[in-house]
Amino acid sequence: MITKLHLAVCFSIIVLLSANISYSLTLNEIVDRVQERYEKTRNFQADFTQTSILKTVKQKQISKGKVFIRKPGMMRWEYKEPEAQFIISDSKTIWFYVPSDKQVMISNVASDSDSHSPNTFLAGSGKLRDTFNIEFENEGEMSQSQYLLRLIPKKSQPNMTKLVIGVNSEDFKIEMSSIYDIYGNQTIVSFSNIEINKELSEGIFHFEVPQGVRVVTQQ
Repeated sequence: MITKLHLAVCFSIIVLLSANISYSLTLNEIVDRVQERYEKTRNFQADFTQTSILKTVKQKQISKGKVFIRKPGMMRWEYKEPEAQFIISDSKTIWFYVPSDKQVMISNVASDSDSHSPNTFLAGSGKLRDTFNIEFENEGEMSQSQYLLRLIPKKSQPNMTKLVIGVNSEDFKIEMSSIYDIYGNQTIVSFSNIEINKELSEGIFHFEVPQGVRVVTQQ
């Protein structure tokens, strides 16, 4: 089932360095390079694995699929496992479609903009420093290929109290994001087979409601 936390991940998304240069760049320099990287990114597509952890029931759910993002503000998340689901936006409208439910929920992007404002980064209009207070996660420790950065939203929102991102140490592509909500639930999204600036048709960011599918409009 698609939740507000899933939406936060979808719009979010989405920030690392190799050991041989780990002490030559400051936090500000790393953030500048990530920002520069994504300001030059017109389109983004990748395979993803999403792990949702519900703290209260200690339940873990793993989903897999493919994501497409085109600036400004267009996205398409295709969940293939464990069941087919779609989250699609043309920058004005968001469609949430689960074929097995034979139902699509439709909402206006503007109505979700406050709760998901940190996610505007990948969509093309966000500035990391304007939206987050940024620090190193684990006091700057890093894996062999990534820096982990902790992003705390400057504007309080229950669907995202903390965002941890992993950025590739060589090309500064965002490879992982981990979102925490006010209840302690966590959603981790890992990206693979990332392709940058590969042409994407605008048509894939629009949804035509199939015949026989119930439409629910959210205000």
